[in-house]
Amino acid sequence: MIKSVKTTTNQGIGPAQDMHAEGLRLLQRLAKGSGCEDAVLRDFVQRGRIKRVNKGEYVCRMGTPVTQVSMLIEGVLEIARIQPDGHRHLVGIAFPGDFISLAGMIDGLGHLHDVAGRTAAVLLTFSADQFKSAREKNPCLILMCERLVVRRMRLVYDRLAADPAWPLENRVAHMLLMCSELFSQSPAGAPKELALSQTDMADWLGISRQRINFALKQIETSGAVRLEYGKVVLIDPQVLHAMADS
Repeated sequence: MIKSVKTTTNQGIGPAQDMHAEGLRLLQRLAKGSGCEDAVLRDFVQRGRIKRVNKGEYVCRMGTPVTQVSMLIEGVLEIARIQPDGHRHLVGIAFPGDFISLAGMIDGLGHLHDVAGRTAAVLLTFSADQFKSAREKNPCLILMCERLVVRRMRLVYDRLAADPAWPLENRVAHMLLMCSELFSQSPAGAPKELALSQTDMADWLGISRQRINFALKQIETSGAVRLEYGKVVLIDPQVLHAMADS
């Protein structure tokens, strides 16, 4: 069961100064090409507050007011919509460098999703007013945020392109390719691995776990993927593309 978020101390997660240093490194990567000077990024990061989240704890709940914006420094978060009956519709996964609550901060309409710790995690948090003020003073931060929002728009558009009328194997192949571009943390040149369970993929597509299992087995027989516990390894993306486009 997912619990409300609280500030905790997690073993294996470094001290605050190390987390601020890692936050700066991630921010420099995100802001590349935006024209932000290191002094601006360093000042921005130092204003953030470290928040530690345990596995299964909520960072924010859908529909609640956005009072802070967070950058994930360490760990993994899952972004979902939890229905009143407890059913989960998986929307996405956040990795270090991802920002949480950007859209709600920009339009003031509240959190779009439920966000919870998929693992123990560390976030660098800023008040919504503090974040807005930093953007107003430094337009390069606006450009950085625009890129992050556009990346998520691509995810939404790509998901909409997957017609529910397609055969299930086509939909699953399309989903795996899209997730491999967005969520894979594999080293360059190595086969892409997706840390998605069959339950995750079923909740992503809104179907039963039994159906997703059948489709994955069919795809595995083609040699396109290899199924492992809690993850999928993409062996031949070209075969996946052929399946997704057929």
